[in-house]
Amino acid sequence: MRGIVFDIDDTLYCRQDMLVKAAETVLGVKVPDWREFIRIFYEKSEINMAALESGEVSTHDINGWRYNETFRLLGLPYKQDDGGKAADTYLELQSHMVISDGLAGVLDKIAKDPDIRLGILTAGESRHQWNKVGMLGLNRWFSNDYIIVTGDTPYTKPDKELYKMMEERLDLSPSDLWMIGDNYDKDIKGAIENNWHTLWLNRRGLPDPEHLPDISVLTDEEFIAALAKEFT
Repeated sequence: MRGIVFDIDDTLYCRQDMLVKAAETVLGVKVPDWREFIRIFYEKSEINMAALESGEVSTHDINGWRYNETFRLLGLPYKQDDGGKAADTYLELQSHMVISDGLAGVLDKIAKDPDIRLGILTAGESRHQWNKVGMLGLNRWFSNDYIIVTGDTPYTKPDKELYKMMEERLDLSPSDLWMIGDNYDKDIKGAIENNWHTLWLNRRGLPDPEHLPDISVLTDEEFIAALAKEFT
């Protein structure tokens, strides 16, 4: 028996394109370097994450602040309310997000294997993350019993208690578990430190870390191929 635990954001769907598109739509300009935009936005995402997960601040408000900070640091022309407008546009884009046909096909095959249990470990505000479960139709493959949203817990990634909680939910030992995610520090490093296997979807093409994952891929095509090879 093996357990495969997925992150949601930028793993089961790609939000980077939507984040940049929302900014370009509101500002009316082309973002000159999307990788730098995402780097700064995600760096700002680490700030106040605990307050977001606890519900002290809303996803919309914190995203508006993140957008304005990113605009400022990149020297993009913006007005104070543009961050909020970009957050609104991003949420509208998110309402149309889908799992790619290729990934859905592989998940269909994996979910049919009686020796595999599928789980989700995702960070964020509880209601916002559970809404994504519904919008993406993730219950097609994942039972709610095997989904952990950090906003429903006292912990945030990569707290070891989250991994232990998932081990208990899936009733599997660390050596039988895989963590699959895009954020090395939040998803992969934490799993490695808890003796899980790991697959890193390195969308931003970051340099190799000190502690290498079992599998590292750069693109969606490589990601789907790696899942099919390892788990089907």
